[in-house]
Amino acid sequence: MLQVSYERRRKVRRDFSTSRSHVVTLIRQGDTVRMVEDARGRSTVPALLVTIPVRSETAGVLQLDFNTGFNKVFHDEDRTGKDYYEGDESRQTAAFFAIIQCATMNVSRVGSILAIEQLALSDDETVSVHYYLSPYRPNPDFEPFELNELDHFGFYQTYPQKLAGRSVFLATKFDSRKPIVFALSATIPASRRAAVRDGVLYWNRALGRNLVQVIDAPAGESVPSAQFNLIEWVEDGAHGSTSHIQDDPLTGEILHAHIFLDGPSFARSDTDDQDDFLSYVVAHETGHGLGLRHNFATGPATTVMNYFNPDEAAALGRWIRSGEKALEYDRKVMRHVYLAEPINLASLPPFCTDYQPGCGTFGERSKGHAAGPGGSAD
Repeated sequence: MLQVSYERRRKVRRDFSTSRSHVVTLIRQGDTVRMVEDARGRSTVPALLVTIPVRSETAGVLQLDFNTGFNKVFHDEDRTGKDYYEGDESRQTAAFFAIIQCATMNVSRVGSILAIEQLALSDDETVSVHYYLSPYRPNPDFEPFELNELDHFGFYQTYPQKLAGRSVFLATKFDSRKPIVFALSATIPASRRAAVRDGVLYWNRALGRNLVQVIDAPAGESVPSAQFNLIEWVEDGAHGSTSHIQDDPLTGEILHAHIFLDGPSFARSDTDDQDDFLSYVVAHETGHGLGLRHNFATGPATTVMNYFNPDEAAALGRWIRSGEKALEYDRKVMRHVYLAEPINLASLPPFCTDYQPGCGTFGERSKGHAAGPGGSAD
């Protein structure tokens, strides 16, 4: 399994992202090693990812020129969906940016994962690239969830796989048979950690069980992390609150989640209001970390996966921190995808998401959503 994350630094700006995950096979070909995508019988055309020169060979051990081989970073990431393709299911990873003057800064092992950190230049910016290589061992207990449409609810999906002559898209989600643990970075101020915990643990009420857990990460642990689903606080104001996931591309199981919280955006005048707003943002980004896509439907709030103005968001944050039941859309959809509970699609609250006609953030569509929870109870 190959998983990649990277950070682009332009002066004070810090842009973190991830590249699409791949199950790969290494094939020796003369004085090179070719890394090709291994779809385990689910695709007829394996994609060549990189070609790595062999520098030397001694007693059957190859020394590879890693930095020459890994001289580009791909833009496509694991947060995707069928609608991203605009009908072109044959699209392969293509968009990338080149990196030069590469140097391997660190190589370490974390369990079965070989972690390689590369420092490079791209145009006028510094790029730190993290590669995780590990034996591909799919989780035998994980139950994939096939997701065919976005008419009623939305999860991120795997890239299309050809099975029995048809394209299959699987929802990205964690394994619900074991705890889903998020770790709070030491960068989160002590005064804000309770509000962050409240936002993460909101999803236990959506799931109807204590499946999601929150722990404190060891000092010095930062994104990306090979061990933790890490929530990190950033103070430079260079990028907003956001989240990223990395999954098993053949099953959809989420293996890593990274969440950033933009500290300056929570600096409002009233302390309680700050914490309420923070809890909403954390619940929203954790929802993405669990696989959920946006729901920009208008009307009363039925999900934290919508965008709201600060006052509305703070009102939802107070609702989240009060311990009341989760919002209707979040309850029904999470329990259906994660726990296989039956769902009446016709009874779900309204739904619309990115790329759908007429859908968009509150600034891009007609007004009409209201502060506070709405929708019927289960």
